[in-house]
Formats: sequence, structure tokens, C-alpha cells
Amino acid sequence: MNCIIIINRQGWVYGRDVMDDLEKFKRAGKIAAEVREESMKLIRIGEKALDVANMIERWILEKGGSIAFPVNISVNNQAAHATPSYNDEYVFGEKDLVTIDIGVHVDGFVGGDTAYSVDLSGERQILTETSKKALENALSKVKAGVEIGEIGKEIEETARQASLRPVENLTGHGLARWQVHTLPSIPNIGNKDKTKLKEGQIIAIEPFISNGSGRVREGVRTEIFSFEGKVLTRNRDARKLLDIIYENYKTLPFAERWLYDYMPELKLKLALRDLAMRGAIRGYPILKDVEGSFVSQHEVSLIVEKDSCTLLTPMKF
Repeated sequence: MNCIIIINRQGWVYGRDVMDDLEKFKRAGKIAAEVREESMKLIRIGEKALDVANMIERWILEKGGSIAFPVNISVNNQAAHATPSYNDEYVFGEKDLVTIDIGVHVDGFVGGDTAYSVDLSGERQILTETSKKALENALSKVKAGVEIGEIGKEIEETARQASLRPVENLTGHGLARWQVHTLPSIPNIGNKDKTKLKEGQIIAIEPFISNGSGRVREGVRTEIFSFEGKVLTRNRDARKLLDIIYENYKTLPFAERWLYDYMPELKLKLALRDLAMRGAIRGYPILKDVEGSFVSQHEVSLIVEKDSCTLLTPMKF
């Protein structure tokens, strides 16, 4: 297949041998799907979230992939950007709804972005079943030329039929080299966006389904960051840390807990604060729906084809 791959936020890049790039997207997707399936056995009552995160990230590396973003482990009303801290003691409880979001790249090509939810209580399976069904229904609409608003409409209608809400201010997205989120944005609600999918685009579709307000807000805690640009600072530790961040993660998100091998906690905290204040790094606070609510998510990465799509992270429906 002759594919043109999105590799920046602004549009298409022509004139390169895209077949090698496409193989890297596919390898990343294959690894992500394998790790996703293997990780499901880890989501048990009494399991420590930090241990699960470390295990998933280790498996990605052992399979020959690289981590595209810190594994997200969202619990109950958390929807995104939640990853354990370096000394996190949280243990999954019998009433928890747990969502695992996994990202894999190969040589920067982010072809594996995939997520699933597990209801440990046995009381909220309507949420997990609906987010999975919404994904399945959305995928049935994907092909070159379809308006992205139509995909969002399918997700929203699936949620409403179950008397639930789609999370309207979270979206699916394009995938590219060294970028987890790029154009186009794939809504979880029906809207008037007439943007059409193009053959060869690589995207992630991720219905978030809630029994709460259907809107997320930023929480207080931030464990995930990304590089924004070089800055001048007199803080020697901050300069050192910024070099470490760019060398290891480029523009992809990273976890604070990954940096404790490089400097002591107090120095690290001060350096991160300095870099954030100067705009060298960007923080991603945990996103939550209202207290007492629950959010479920299912996600796959795919290539848009002329009449359908090819899943990079196949999931059983």
C-alpha cells in the first residue's frame, strides 16, 4: 500500500520512503497489543499500581519497543494522565474501575496507543461494555472520506443508548513520529466538524464513557511531563535535567518517577519546578470527572484505508 504518513502537526510530508516508516508503526502496534493482552492478568484486587506500571513498561522494552508515554493507570473517576509516583503505595481495591493506557514507539514512530478498562467490582460492567461497544461502532465508520464528526456521533449515540455520557472534552487523535497527539482530533461526541479522514492516516480512536458529568477537569497532582524547548537558567541541576530529558525522551511524554536515577529527590523537584516555570517542560495534571463517578476507556490505533481501516493494535470485540 502506498501510504503518506503524518509526521508533524501541520500536515503531510512527501518525498520519503514511507514503507520503512510504516513497518515501524506496525511493529510498535504489534508490541502494544501483545503487552495490552498480557497485562490484563495483572489487574487484580490487592495488586500495587506501581508494580503494574513497572511490569508493563519492562515488557515493552523486552519485546524490542520503546515507551511512547508513561503507562497510564486511571482509577474510578480519573480519565487520563494518571501514572504512579516513584513511591506510590496505591493498591487496587474491590470497588475500583481500572483503566490501563499503553503507548509504544519504534524509532520514534508511535504506532501503539491502546487502552482498556477492567471493573473489579463486577457492578459497573455496563461502563466497560459500553466503551468497548462504542469503539467497535466507531471503527465500523472509519474509511477515507468520512467526516470525523460522524465517528463522534457514533460514539455519543452508543453512550446515550446505555444512559451514559461520552467525555466530550477528550478526543482521539493522530499519531506521528515523536508525537503521541497530532491532527486530526477524533471527537467522542457528534459535532459539526467536516474534516475528512484521508487514506494512509494513522490515528487512535478512544471512546471515554462516564456515568458522571461527561466532562473532565484538571486535578492537583502532576506526574507526567514533556519537553517544550531549551531555556536559559542558572540552576545547574535544571540544565543537566533538561539535557537528560531531551536525550532520552525527545518530545514524548515522560514520568517524574523515571528521573530518580539521575538525581536526589529534592534537587529533582526543584529542577522540575524551575523548568516548568520557564516553559521548558509542560506538565499534564491528572484529568478527572466529578467525584463519585466512573470513567471507562477502550482504544486502538489504526491506519485509515480507502474503504475501511487496518488495526495496528487489534482488539477482540
